[in-house]
Amino acid sequence: MGGKPAIVLLNNGVIMLFISFVLPAYKAVFLRQAIDSILSQSYPRFELIIVNDASPDNLDEIVGSYQDERIRYYKNETNIGGENLVAQWNHCIEFAQGDYIVLAADDDLYHPDFLMKCVELAEEYPSVNLIRTRVEQIDAHNNLVGVDALIPEYCSKYEFLYYWVQGVSFTCIGNYMFKGTVLKERKFIDLPHAFGSDVVSVINLSENGCVNTKEMLFCFRYSPYHLSSGIDHLKEKITAITMEFNYLMNLNYTQPTDRFDYYFFISSNHSILYSKCKYDYYNLVIKRLPFSKVHYIAKCELLTIKDKMMLFFRFCFDKLFRRQSQRIG
Repeated sequence: MGGKPAIVLLNNGVIMLFISFVLPAYKAVFLRQAIDSILSQSYPRFELIIVNDASPDNLDEIVGSYQDERIRYYKNETNIGGENLVAQWNHCIEFAQGDYIVLAADDDLYHPDFLMKCVELAEEYPSVNLIRTRVEQIDAHNNLVGVDALIPEYCSKYEFLYYWVQGVSFTCIGNYMFKGTVLKERKFIDLPHAFGSDVVSVINLSENGCVNTKEMLFCFRYSPYHLSSGIDHLKEKITAITMEFNYLMNLNYTQPTDRFDYYFFISSNHSILYSKCKYDYYNLVIKRLPFSKVHYIAKCELLTIKDKMMLFFRFCFDKLFRRQSQRIG
């Protein structure tokens, strides 16, 4: 179904950008909502590529219920994402024909003006590879459970990294519009189970900065079905954190001359990244471990022996204190 339409010119002779929404699909539960939010875009010139990743759910029935020439539907012979989620992302974007690419998900939602606002920024900042919208966080029932911070319309690569280090901006992948040729050349960076792949992939594409909407135009869904919400694969998550911070600690950004960029530069140096790495090891993985797997602390490769010991004592204290509090309660 569908295909790349003919070039469309605005009244001033400017070519309208053609955008590819790429949606790797596996779960049926929220898929119809996700598709509806994309097809409801106020910006007209886009395609929706849906790639069924050998799902056990009846995705054919859901997709087949749409009679929309903008949809192109593909089916994988095997479950690529089950083995390697980032490989599935990179496989799916190869179908895209757009000037820019949005990597959607089968459970997240887009505001009707998502594309329109992103395209406006893409036209204003043509050298930038990343266009980012602010993010609402919703639950399985579409209730609002969190909101994103407001960051400047244009961020240099130094400022963009700084806001991530400081935990200011919410991190996911579906709220970005990527320059298509650059993304296809570089691909999404593969980390185990895609933990941290969103972070390093967008940092990798931010050498010309990142532009941001002031509006929240994307809804990231927390649900029992979401990979990052569970406690599975904690061992792999430690490996992913190690790979993520190895990448970030070796960016080798040159020292900027702009005074603000210099501040962002020194505020994202190796020692600060190390502190955040230690924080992420503990809060994303270690504190969620059962006692039987406390030895996973030894796999926090980027930490000193002293800091590994500190994590061990903190883990024991937190577990014992929590148990005691539960008994009292």
